Amino acid sequence: MIELLISCVLTFPISTDTLEKYVICRDVKEKVQHVEEWIPTVSTYFKEEDIVQAMTVIYCESSGRYTAYNDKNKNGSNDLGLWQFNNHTWDWLSNKLSIKDNRVNPVVSTRVASWLVYNDGWHHWNSSKECWKNAEYIYRPKRNKSMGDTAS
Repeated sequence: MIELLISCVLTFPISTDTLEKYVICRDVKEKVQHVEEWIPTVSTYFKEEDIVQAMTVIYCESSGRYTAYNDKNKNGSNDLGLWQFNNHTWDWLSNKLSIKDNRVNPVVSTRVASWLVYNDGWHHWNSSKECWKNAEYIYRPKRNKSMGDTAS
C-alpha cells in the first residue's frame, strides 16, 4: 500500500507539468503514513482501490485517534471515533445493521464505514472532503482527467 504511494512520487520526473501531481502525491502519502497503523483494519473491509481514500478520510476525520471526540455540530450532535460518526448517523446505522458495539471500536466503525461507503457513497464525510479529495486523484486517474491526467 505505502509502496504504491512512494512509487507515484518516484516514477515520473519533476517538471512544471508534473509538479501539481507530485505535491498532491506527497500530501496523500504523508496523511496515509500518519495513520498507517489502521491499514490492516481498513484492508479487511475496503476494496483495494479504496484503501488509500479510506485511510485519508481517517486522517482527515480523527488523525487516526479512535477516541477522537468533536462536540461542535450545529445540530447538537457530537462526532466520535476513528471515522467521526455523529450521534444521528450512528443511531440510524446501529438500528439498520443491528450494531451492538459503540463507534469508538475501530474495527466496528471501520466495518460500518465500509458498509456506508459501498451502500451510500463517500458523501457522509463531505465536511472534511477538502482534506481527503486528492486521494481519489492519485489512484483513480481515469476519473480525474480535469486535473491534466491523460489516462484513458
